[in-house]
Amino acid sequence: MEKKSVRYKLFPVLCIVIFFLSLNTSAQESLSEDSKKLLLRGIDTFNNAYNNWDKNEFRKSLNLFREASMDRSGGGLAEYWAGTVFFFLSQHDLFSKEKSLDKKQGIKNAKNGIDILTKSIERAPDFSESYALRGVLRGILIKMKPTSVFTQGIKVGKDRDKALELDMTNPRVHYLTGVSFWYAPEILGGRDKALEHLLEAEKLFEKEDISSKDNILPRWGRSTCLAFIGDVFLSENRNEKAYEYYKKALDVNLKDPVALRGLKSLDK
Repeated sequence: MEKKSVRYKLFPVLCIVIFFLSLNTSAQESLSEDSKKLLLRGIDTFNNAYNNWDKNEFRKSLNLFREASMDRSGGGLAEYWAGTVFFFLSQHDLFSKEKSLDKKQGIKNAKNGIDILTKSIERAPDFSESYALRGVLRGILIKMKPTSVFTQGIKVGKDRDKALELDMTNPRVHYLTGVSFWYAPEILGGRDKALEHLLEAEKLFEKEDISSKDNILPRWGRSTCLAFIGDVFLSENRNEKAYEYYKKALDVNLKDPVALRGLKSLDK
C-alpha cells in the first residue's frame, strides 16, 4: 500500500518533467537550422549582457531574437527571449541607480515587452515564464504611472496566477511572482508575499543550477533574485540579512546592479 502511495505522489512530478522535455524537443525540432543558430547566438549575447549588465549587448541580443522570430514555426521562444530583453532594458532604464535614468524609455521598453510576450503566449500558451514576465512588466507600468492600475491591475494578477498554475517548480516563475508582489502597491502585494516567492525561487534556482543545462531554454535570474531578497530585508531594516543576500548575489554575478545598489544603500 505504501509503495502504491509513493507512485501516486511521484506521478505529478513525472508529468511535469515529461511536459518540459516535450516542450524543449518540439521547440528545437520545429525551428529551422538558421533560426536555431540565430536564437543560440542571441542567448549567448543575452547571457553576456546579463553577466556584465551591458545595455548595448542587451540590444544586440534583441536584434537577434527579433530576426529569429520571423520564423513562424519557432513556437514562441524567440518572442519570449525578446520579451526578457525588454524586461532587463526597462530595469536598466528605471532602476539601475538611485534615481531613474530614463523614465520615458523605460516605460516604452515595458510596453514593448508586454506586446511581444503576448505574441509569445499566442504561439505557446502553456509556457509559464511568458505570463510571469508579462505580469511583472505590467507591474512596472503601474509603479511608474499609478493611474495605469485601472487598466493593468487585474491583468497583473491574472498573469501571475496563470504562471503559477502552469508551473510551480520553475524558479523564474517564483522569482518574477515575488518581484510582481514587490512592485505592487501594499494593498495588492506586500513584502511578505514577495519574500515567500523569492525564497522559494532561491531553493529552486539551487536545484536548477546542479541539473543538466539546456542551451535553448532560459536559465537566467538567480543573482537578481538573491538581490531582491536583500532589498526586502533592507526595507525591514534587517541590514545583516540584506547584506548576506547582496553578497550571495555578487557571488553569482559580480556585476549584479540590484546587489551593488543595495550595498551602496547599506554603506550610507
